[in-house]
Amino acid sequence: MKDIEIFEKDEHKIIKGDAIQALQTIPDGSADLIFVDPPYNIGKNFSGLKDKWNNDEDYINWCYQWIDLCIAKLKNTG
Repeated sequence: MKDIEIFEKDEHKIIKGDAIQALQTIPDGSADLIFVDPPYNIGKNFSGLKDKWNNDEDYINWCYQWIDLCIAKLKNTG
């Protein structure tokens, strides 16, 4: 499991980390806003980590995982 950083002030929280792991830390229907900046599967090197999946299908499946979690975590007004 990768490290997750949580920054809190009053009732606000920013979670920095792996999208799937970070989203699993919050209750369903509780987020007003989710900001994501996913890798685009183009092989860019981020401090030794490449954003490249074995094939496009693996990348698309990963995207559906975190997108589905975002939908579940957002409030109806999110």
